[in-house]
Amino acid sequence: MDIRRLEAFSKVYECRSFSRAGQELFLSQPTISAHVSALEEELGVRLFDRMGRVVLPTQAAEILYTHAQQVFSCLEQARTEILLVQDRVAGNLTVGGSTIPAHFVLPSVFAGFAASHPDVRLHLSVGDTRDIIAGISSGEYLLGMVGAKAPAPDVRFERILDDELIVIAPPGRFGLSGRTVRLAEVLEVPWVMREQGSGTRRALEGALMQRDVDLRSMQVAVAVESTQSVLHYVQAGLGVSVTSRLAAGSMLERGELVEVQVPELRIERSFYLAYNDRRHLFPASRYFMEYLRERCRMGIGGVRQGA
Repeated sequence: MDIRRLEAFSKVYECRSFSRAGQELFLSQPTISAHVSALEEELGVRLFDRMGRVVLPTQAAEILYTHAQQVFSCLEQARTEILLVQDRVAGNLTVGGSTIPAHFVLPSVFAGFAASHPDVRLHLSVGDTRDIIAGISSGEYLLGMVGAKAPAPDVRFERILDDELIVIAPPGRFGLSGRTVRLAEVLEVPWVMREQGSGTRRALEGALMQRDVDLRSMQVAVAVESTQSVLHYVQAGLGVSVTSRLAAGSMLERGELVEVQVPELRIERSFYLAYNDRRHLFPASRYFMEYLRERCRMGIGGVRQGA
């Protein structure tokens, strides 16, 4: 069975389109159609039902696609192991990252790892903690770095980096700058809140529950879906918020934000290396995980290493 035909078939299966498959593989649509037709003739079965512009895989296609992915995985493993014999680490590696690790930890890690392992093609997928953990559990990602642990089938967590959540406010607003305040006072002003599913919001909810405070009773001016949005919306004066010291550090130094001292709201948090315990880790994955551990032991952005 020709590997090029399998690649063409797999791309049509994923795109549900012959034309889009051709675009992604840099082949003409007639070439893609010819590869699929040759496979159908070889197997003696129809692989796709063509319903006008809609392409639907048959049951035979479902079976073939599953095995084709196993073939591609085995070939990639063979390639990486052959290169490893030659003292080269290579292959494709997709890493999942929740927002704070993705934007404030992994960029320097990726840069350092790519410099020492130029044959590894890195890809970062960014989402909230819940989505990244779900992707690792489903096998979409081999590994990721997230801001909280959550029960998920086959996912193992390793604490590798410590941080703290701090209360931030716009300079000169709400009368909170430059002094220590009680929790009740800071809860009376508007808040910029992270979305459901984020590790930061989960940590805040846990800390407030210990003080018998229901997050739903707070004045939420706006809910946002990234740490960068939190920083900029607070800077714009919409409210106060809780975020990672690691993330806010540069804006605090420039005076664009101020830290509000709230002794009742001291929140220690950790970042975790998460990986699927049932997935085979290729050399590139193993080397990346060890490099990430080492960088976190050294400390990134002034935060402490995990235990």
